Amino acid sequence: MTKKVCVIAGDHAAPEAVWSTVDIVEKMGLNIEFTKPLTGIAAVEKYGKGQGLPEEAERAIDEADATLYGAGGGITLGTRYLRYFKKCWTHVRPIKYIKGAKSALKNPEGIDWVIIREGKEGLFPAREGDISQLAPIADVVRDIKMNKPIPLDEKGAFAIKIVTEKNTRKIAKYACEFALRRKAKGYPGKVTVSSKYNALPKSDELFRRIVEETVGEYPDLVFEQFIVDDFARRIVMRPSELDVVVLPNIYGDILTDAAAGIIGGLGLAPSGVYGDDYAYFEPAHGSFPRAEGKDIINPTATILSAALMLDYLGFEKEADGLQRAVEAVYMEGKYLTPDQGGTSGTKKFCEAVIANLSK
Repeated sequence: MTKKVCVIAGDHAAPEAVWSTVDIVEKMGLNIEFTKPLTGIAAVEKYGKGQGLPEEAERAIDEADATLYGAGGGITLGTRYLRYFKKCWTHVRPIKYIKGAKSALKNPEGIDWVIIREGKEGLFPAREGDISQLAPIADVVRDIKMNKPIPLDEKGAFAIKIVTEKNTRKIAKYACEFALRRKAKGYPGKVTVSSKYNALPKSDELFRRIVEETVGEYPDLVFEQFIVDDFARRIVMRPSELDVVVLPNIYGDILTDAAAGIIGGLGLAPSGVYGDDYAYFEPAHGSFPRAEGKDIINPTATILSAALMLDYLGFEKEADGLQRAVEAVYMEGKYLTPDQGGTSGTKKFCEAVIANLSK
């Protein structure tokens, strides 16, 4: 059966990585049909401001089995549709060092773990306001540990963090099932949770406790927990000890970037965002406006996101082959992009990946 993939190329330099990636996958000869609706700046020029993702693109997403999404830069705005209408909330972000990549660590060998980021709750989407709006519920706004009202006489703003039991159990169960699949491939079978549960004994502690309870339902898995600031240190000091890490929304967003630094930068950081019956795949980096039109954006994160997509669509062997082809280019070291200390452009790197697909 033919699988249909909608391509949303993204903004600025992102399309250069996306279209080169599509070319790689098309050359693999798989039973995949790509749909390429008008989006981004071209759609804005045709339909007007705010129309970076017109209705025809939304329909193309709906009719596809998955979406390959390029980094957004405030024009396309497609992730809003994919998250809120396709209900893709579970962010899977592999943190794997590829030999030959330019890591910030002296010895990055053995780094191979995954962040499972909850994407629906926490501090996102923004629920904010002026402090004066809290006056009617001033008695409720209390310091939890001291059980005293917090003074509201200063000018400023507030933000609301949401953590629900239902959604936390869902993300925790996903992390456990993911860890079991990894364990079957030889990984440790360990689930690590991190949040600021010592300082936020209602919200972050709820997240921590539910993850611990859920892991306890899986006797083949090991559970561990770290306060988020200590966990940030461990990303740098002991990254090879991690396996599957489950994080609340904002911590996952921030620490994904930190983790990317130890494997060679955001140019190597892929992601898949999964819902109950849909998923989209995008690099973890931004749209890199300064690189637009220069053929220098590193396409690795986009290509590896496509590998995640192939696995999702049922092309497991081909996904592994694409991963190995990328690794071979780094091992060879001749066709790396400038961010990795090389002199090759985006297209040349992708040509090298294609050349290694059959090896």
